[in-house]
Amino acid sequence: MRNMPLKTLLPIIFATVFLVMPLVPAIAAETSANITVNVTVAAVAEITVVPNYLNWTNIYPGSAGVVQGVDVKNTGSLNVSNIYIYASTLDDETTRPYGTGDPSKYSAAGVIVVKGDPDNLPKFVGRIEWNWTDAISGADFSGVTNVKAWGFYKNTSFEYVWAAGADTTTNRCNDTGAKFAISDIPDDGSTVARTPTITGISRSGGDANFGYFSVTGRAAFGGEPVCVAVASDCSKIYIYRYDKRPGFGSCGNSAYLTTRTLVPGDIYRITYISAYVPKGIPAGQLKLGTLTVVASY
Repeated sequence: MRNMPLKTLLPIIFATVFLVMPLVPAIAAETSANITVNVTVAAVAEITVVPNYLNWTNIYPGSAGVVQGVDVKNTGSLNVSNIYIYASTLDDETTRPYGTGDPSKYSAAGVIVVKGDPDNLPKFVGRIEWNWTDAISGADFSGVTNVKAWGFYKNTSFEYVWAAGADTTTNRCNDTGAKFAISDIPDDGSTVARTPTITGISRSGGDANFGYFSVTGRAAFGGEPVCVAVASDCSKIYIYRYDKRPGFGSCGNSAYLTTRTLVPGDIYRITYISAYVPKGIPAGQLKLGTLTVVASY
């Protein structure tokens, strides 16, 4: 290169420059414009429960299934609150199943318990106990006027004798004079254990189908408040706590699972759901039941 003539050198320089120039990006001029976007969300009230199928298998009579949980999600666009739950027991178990030996005559929903915010102990979502019809040996129903039905309230551990008295004028268990009574002593065959009383029990009203009773401070129910609906014909009782449907909600002890307000996207978790299988239920699959969760908006 030192002795290269100028005529030869210049073309080389120009060639090198042109080779390099394409590697240098060009700076383009830009311009912009805005787009205004507007989205309106429709007002929708919706909740979703997950999981929506619960299963317990091979539970021994007199024992409880594994505790499970359910999330109640606000999947709508409105706030919801006052969540309650009810069981399909009354629709599933329409005839007295005692003595049939058929598990499909018993509703699976009738053995499910849940625990809501107000309570320390789980409660049956909706359990039926039917009139025993046969005499209970040694029972003393003197504390109940015009007794029409009696039987055993069963949980996983014990059985408690109950009795229902009808209004003396109408002979119906949904009218003003009706009574409900229960023993606090687990049944052992003795008269003292088979003497139901009305302490802590008050009638909250009635409709065409049931008389509604608030039961408070009774050992048979763990000392916590529950509701008992007695069928108008006195044929059965229905034990519940978190059912706020018309009629059932008239019981003074009916309660919501929670009164929390769930904003859209929020979740309320039911932390305790189990199956309490009493003794004396035949082996096999019970009739499929349904639990329905309801929220206000």
